Amino acid sequence: MSKNWIDQSWREFLSENLGDAVAFLIPEIVADWDYSREPILLSNEQAVIGSDSNKGARYADLVVSIPLKTEVDHRLILHVEQQHAHDQNLPLRMYQSHYRMSDQHQIPVTSLAILTGKRTGELDPVSTYTYRCYGTEILFKYNVFDVNGVTEEKLKSDPRIFAVVILAAKKMLDAGGDARKRGKFALELLELLKERGYDKKKAESLQRFIGQILQIKNNDIDSDIRKELDMLSIPLNKAVEEIYVRVATEQGREEGRLQVARSMLADDVSPEVIQKYTGLDMETILAQRLP
Repeated sequence: MSKNWIDQSWREFLSENLGDAVAFLIPEIVADWDYSREPILLSNEQAVIGSDSNKGARYADLVVSIPLKTEVDHRLILHVEQQHAHDQNLPLRMYQSHYRMSDQHQIPVTSLAILTGKRTGELDPVSTYTYRCYGTEILFKYNVFDVNGVTEEKLKSDPRIFAVVILAAKKMLDAGGDARKRGKFALELLELLKERGYDKKKAESLQRFIGQILQIKNNDIDSDIRKELDMLSIPLNKAVEEIYVRVATEQGREEGRLQVARSMLADDVSPEVIQKYTGLDMETILAQRLP
């Protein structure tokens, strides 16, 4: 069973960045997507896909109706399950979910399992469900994306925003319970965001995912890196500027500090916060205000 905070982190990011997720995970859909119409999230309406007598109703991580350009079927249901802990019943659940949604909505359904936990053994992840009973046979195949199946080097060279999501998931596995590593990895990923230059909305969504998946708000983060992580309480467009200030200060680029101060003032950051991160005196900071 996946931990709730992991499930919630993935559910939020997938919902907020559906187009980026689909383009990365099932790129074949992109050519048929009708971008003139909005996708419809069904997770909050008809998301119950099964039940367990001991655990109650189960909810899919994401169920969304995607508009298509094709003449025959005008919409497609995408069903996504994020699985962190190993579950031998996952293939059966994927089949049951697919069948129920197909029956309920009467439109095509495609299913995807995102495996975010450590791989158990050397075998490839299971992507099929089979059933045989005296001449009756079912073979169901679904899409699978395993975070263990892509290298960190490949993800760092991939400019797409979802590559950073997968990289964060891998970093979570690498860090385990080591709070120092979690904090260090969070800062590395934040610096990568600065380099990529994503738009503000996507960047802040990704920053939130990184913070949640690496649990950087937990009190067990080592105190000697807490000051560095405090920057994550500032909106991303300001936090990445703080990283630049750190580098600029070390290299003595005064003009760089002044430029960052101007940008932060333009974003309504208080002079006190700017002083904390730039090291400039208050008079110099106030002099950078635009007329």
